[in-house]
Amino acid sequence: MKLRLHSVLSCLLLAAAAAKAQAPATAQAPAPTQTPGPAQDPAITQVPGTAQAPGTNQVPDASTPTVQQPSPTLRAPVEVPSTVNTGQGLSLDVLYWFARSHPVLRGGGADYFSEPGDFNYTTNPNAPIEYRLSIPIGKNGVVRTSYFQTQSTGFAVAPANLNLFGQEILGGDGVATRYRIEGLKMSYEYLTYFWKRNNSEIRLKTLYELQRISTSNEVDDFVLNNSQTAFTINTATGSRSIFLPTFGLGIEYTMSPHIRFEARGSGFGWPHHGDIGDADVTAAYRRGRVEAIGGYRLLHYKTNPMNSQYNAATVSGPYVGLRLYWDKR
Repeated sequence: MKLRLHSVLSCLLLAAAAAKAQAPATAQAPAPTQTPGPAQDPAITQVPGTAQAPGTNQVPDASTPTVQQPSPTLRAPVEVPSTVNTGQGLSLDVLYWFARSHPVLRGGGADYFSEPGDFNYTTNPNAPIEYRLSIPIGKNGVVRTSYFQTQSTGFAVAPANLNLFGQEILGGDGVATRYRIEGLKMSYEYLTYFWKRNNSEIRLKTLYELQRISTSNEVDDFVLNNSQTAFTINTATGSRSIFLPTFGLGIEYTMSPHIRFEARGSGFGWPHHGDIGDADVTAAYRRGRVEAIGGYRLLHYKTNPMNSQYNAATVSGPYVGLRLYWDKR
């Protein structure tokens, strides 16, 4: 009996000790300490279930329609002229001109002699060599300077009594003749318009030029003396020139990187003060820095007809030559 009572008391003591040990563990734990962070903007505080505020990065929902902004209108590309085989590079031409002409000498407005001052030369000039230097100016312009000189000697018979540059020439006398023609031209060629079609191109150019052309004249009259034993030479000499601006157009057709055609025409004149007209056509075949050239040129001029004597001539004929470029393009 005593042992059973002792056992009951022991159990009650153990139960009381266990209950006392569990009491602090069941107490409410204090709130955890949080590290303070950046304050949240109340404007973007989101209540669960509500839509996200605008201005935040959000992938649009598939159900939300997307408004597409119109794309800016692009300008059409601007066409520019080709730089291949244009004939406008820095170059030097050497041309052999098979020129033909019979210049004339005429009495002008200041010729007061009773004998006429008209004389026709009967020989063609020697084939001149013409030089041309081309210098590009900007993207669309080129300055060309050209020079040639030719001369001729021959014999003729004075058709009547003449007075040339103040020297009397007896009609029927045999005369020795000599003349020299010299031409200098500076031209500015400006690319005004162009048309493209596939690999070919046509270019229109405006020409602004200065030209000077001069003719030196010499007529030697062989006169027998009274005893018919010796000749006396009466020489008539004089020079006439004209200097004018000339204006014109040129057209150029580039068929391929190697073949090109050109045509130019220019002129100007004052009534009763002389005139100049110049035209030529050219075909060219280019390889690298060298270009073979062939064409035909016609040059007409008349010096001031108000002088006592003036010259007039039309020099024309085919030509061939080479052009040497500084650049391979």
